[in-house]
Amino acid sequence: MGDQIIFEEPEGATPLDPEGLKIKHVTTREELNRWEQQNIAEAYRWCEKRRDKKGIISESFLINLHKKMLGKVWE
Repeated sequence: MGDQIIFEEPEGATPLDPEGLKIKHVTTREELNRWEQQNIAEAYRWCEKRRDKKGIISESFLINLHKKMLGKVWE
């Protein structure tokens, strides 16, 4: 695999294991944060477009939302 990615973690942060990272060119925590933020913004827009607001707190909705928030970045 070659180069190993090591993220510098803020004090008290949960260490990240880059093993499940889909975007292999990310090498810093700042780049990772940008990619995650982009996915979260897309998930927010997806939520805003939903017509059925009643099922928004169901387990299946929350699992789907989590996948939309982080699924393009993490396995």
